[in-house]
Amino acid sequence: MKNAVLFDLFGTLVPSPPASEYRQMVDAVAKVLNLPPAELFGPWMEVNDHRLNGSFGSSEAEIEYAAGVFDVIPSESQMKECVDIRRNAVAGWMQPKPEAITTLNGLKGSGVNLALVSDCVYDVPAVWPNTDFAELFDVTVFSCEQGIRKPDRRMYEAALSKLQTETNHALFVGDGGSGELHGASALGIEAVLLDDLPPDADVLRVDVREWTGPVIGDLAEVFDLVHR
Repeated sequence: MKNAVLFDLFGTLVPSPPASEYRQMVDAVAKVLNLPPAELFGPWMEVNDHRLNGSFGSSEAEIEYAAGVFDVIPSESQMKECVDIRRNAVAGWMQPKPEAITTLNGLKGSGVNLALVSDCVYDVPAVWPNTDFAELFDVTVFSCEQGIRKPDRRMYEAALSKLQTETNHALFVGDGGSGELHGASALGIEAVLLDDLPPDADVLRVDVREWTGPVIGDLAEVFDLVHR
């Protein structure tokens, strides 16, 4: 039996943001800044890795950088509106998948500790306290706050350290993005791929093609894996 489960967030506990909705969010930011949406999207995506590893230091600094590419300095009201657009979008993407809350409650009720290990921008920890997940997790490890991304071993080690759990007593569950499954496995953590997407889903997941480890098709299966 495992005494801790480390979960990925996007694509695992919540659906991955649809590309069209993400584009709409960036376009809305461009509109507030009086910038052509078609011109902002490219520079915005070019620094996506820097947003995820926290290089900018805040959501506001990320927006300042994007505007600065076009020599635009956002006013205080523009900045607030842009941040609100991002936070509202992220909050909308944080709706639990079917079985997510039931599964987490079941694990907690059986004495299993829960950690979130997520590659994300600063908007995620900002809205996290207001999500259905906040009270269920013992530990959160956000890449933007750590300054590193999966599959860096320090992401998993940070969660294990806070949980005071050894690698052989933990399970990692993810959809396979960011090389996260191999990262967990290389550290000695049992890893399982959650593969619940339809065959025609257009989502990039680095580990999936190379993964030969355990695979589940529903989050509810995690309970049995932990208690086997």
